[in-house]
Amino acid sequence: MSAPLQIVLGTLALSLIHALIPGHWLPLVTVGKAEGWSRQETLWITALTGSAHTVSTLLIGVAVGLLGYQFAYNYEIVTHLVAPAALIGLGLVYLSKPLRQRLSLGCSQGDSHSVEVTVSRSGRNKATTVMALAVAMFFSPCLEISAFYLSAGALGWLGIALVSGVYPVVTVLGMVLVVNWGWQSAKPFSAAISTWNLSGYALTGLILIVLGFLTLFIDM
Repeated sequence: MSAPLQIVLGTLALSLIHALIPGHWLPLVTVGKAEGWSRQETLWITALTGSAHTVSTLLIGVAVGLLGYQFAYNYEIVTHLVAPAALIGLGLVYLSKPLRQRLSLGCSQGDSHSVEVTVSRSGRNKATTVMALAVAMFFSPCLEISAFYLSAGALGWLGIALVSGVYPVVTVLGMVLVVNWGWQSAKPFSAAISTWNLSGYALTGLILIVLGFLTLFIDM
């Protein structure tokens, strides 16, 4: 598998799973219904807040990617040791999250970069609510993609550009599509939200570990 293709496929997988985790789209459905927004308004707001989320991730990710690029003269060290170790380590953290949450009964803490907002319909300014959502999303960057930038950066600007091009488009589009689905379907599936959330973490962890081992054992 060529290095650019590996980067694109890895970014696609992580972005899709990231967008599907309920902590990233369910609050938008909840707020939209509580505030009496139309479906179209909610979808536009989802695109806006999702974009804020990807911007902060890109800022961190590009910085991490540049770090990998700066070590390009030690390409073998970065691609076959540092980057795989970072991906596998973060993957293990994600895999451990479902186990820790199941062992911690009554634990209500959500994803480290998910947004949880509870509002009631009121006369508050819509712009204020949207701004609060966008700020919350901006300050909750996607750590798994940021770590993946280290592998991409070792390939130079091409790798950084591939992740930066694929990740925001897939994530924002995925969030919009899932919010559109959730507008009608989230309530019947509310009992499964917690399990789905934990499964999303586990699947993200598995993908990170697989990407780490691919980077470790496949000559890019």
